[in-house]
Amino acid sequence: MATVSKGRCYLCGAELGKTAMKNHLLKAHGAESGQDCMLLKLEGANKNYWLYVDMPLTASLRSLDTFLRNIWLECCGHQSEFAVGQYDSIEKTRKIGSFQPGDKLLHLYDFGSTTETQITFLCATKRKPQKAAVRLLARNNAPVFSCAVCGKEADYICTECMWESENPFLCEACAEEHEHDDMLLPVTNSPRMGVCGYCGELDTFSVPTFDKAD
Repeated sequence: MATVSKGRCYLCGAELGKTAMKNHLLKAHGAESGQDCMLLKLEGANKNYWLYVDMPLTASLRSLDTFLRNIWLECCGHQSEFAVGQYDSIEKTRKIGSFQPGDKLLHLYDFGSTTETQITFLCATKRKPQKAAVRLLARNNAPVFSCAVCGKEADYICTECMWESENPFLCEACAEEHEHDDMLLPVTNSPRMGVCGYCGELDTFSVPTFDKAD
């Protein structure tokens, strides 16, 4: 079973809950001038997985699609789309500035084993000019899972056992003796963990790290 965690601000290292993080970003890191942006909250179907990002109003949904693939989703080059609800598809060329605070979208990745991300447009904000269209501001701490055999922190999820067992997680040592050793995928900080061939965020994607406060 996962240990419910808070999240980390990538601008200063503060550790806060999801709702408190939004207020922190606006109060502690809001800019008075710079690029006109929108603050977005991204959540998996399991809402323990969440991200806060900001994007210039001139950026398109295509940039957000690329970001989501890099940090949460990409495994086999599946198709994806944005939609209002489940059915009304939206072009990826649409600009962030065409949305209003309070608007919600779904991002759907892989139309076979679909991973859904809910996107909430929170409020207008500003930031200093950035090279990347999407700036990661905060992310949930990686959930911790216990090995079903020995109780130690898990390293793998069994994609066979996940359909038959309440705890399909295994540590490195126990995974070596597992009967479905060809069905193991790594534990990841992503709502796509255990789906298709997903093994974690792309090597080209990196974020700042902070030591936990004493």
